[in-house]
Amino acid sequence: MHWQKVTLAVNSENADECEQCLWANGALAVTFTDSQDDPIFEPKPGEMPLWESLYICGLFDQDKDISEVVDNIEAAGKEVRQVEALQDQVWERQWLEHFSPRRFGRNLWIVPTAYDIPAEAGTAVRLDPGMAFGTGTHATTGLILEWLDNQDLTGKRVLDYGCGSGILAIAALLLGANQCLAVDIDPQALTATRENAILNGVLDRLEIGLGEEFEMDQYDVVMANILAGPLLDLADLLTACLRPNADLVLSGLLEKQQVQVQSAYKKEVSFVAQTKRDGWVCAHGKRCC
Repeated sequence: MHWQKVTLAVNSENADECEQCLWANGALAVTFTDSQDDPIFEPKPGEMPLWESLYICGLFDQDKDISEVVDNIEAAGKEVRQVEALQDQVWERQWLEHFSPRRFGRNLWIVPTAYDIPAEAGTAVRLDPGMAFGTGTHATTGLILEWLDNQDLTGKRVLDYGCGSGILAIAALLLGANQCLAVDIDPQALTATRENAILNGVLDRLEIGLGEEFEMDQYDVVMANILAGPLLDLADLLTACLRPNADLVLSGLLEKQQVQVQSAYKKEVSFVAQTKRDGWVCAHGKRCC
């Protein structure tokens, strides 16, 4: 079996209209791709920014009359850039090639369910790639995982703000934390976190909640793996959640943003260490009082 892929060259102003045109002609899936390799690092919560120039790709069944689809799209004044056939693939094998067991620090491992847990793994988080951010492959997540591996979390209460897949919250619980609250603004992330918590047997010690419903409380460890903009906006909230001498771990900021972000927390937090990878920074601080 194969699929037929139709690619349109569009801009941000007519992207929605072009997307609807693909759906109306029977597309089974529609994706957006930047045509200029221009990354978007920091959308604000609730925003869905698009590039100025982009491609929209529609995926169609092999039996679809693709000539008719192209004629309809062009008749609607849209530019068809490319039509191609895609061979079906074993997608599980595709992601397994890029996502295998990985170690963070000395003893903490992230292990997909298709693999056996390595004999040398002290603590293993079972996790497969999903719709929510967080598998450990990105530097921002990996840096916090390495920090967690080096901590004594026994009996501690942890806040994971911006939990994504729940990977950090689950790792903290498996490493000895007594309780963890995982918060995100995306309901899909909360669903992924719940499923991953069940998979790892820690749901009974995990609370899950939407950011808009978050009620401030105090924790021994506060982790936030988001981006610099939200970290600045959340400075007062996150510092208020720290017990005296509690740990604050911030990741998702670029090196050029480090000073600005840490300055927003300096009234209550003394930063004691930072680790860097691929231009990203993970900053560790202690509440001063």
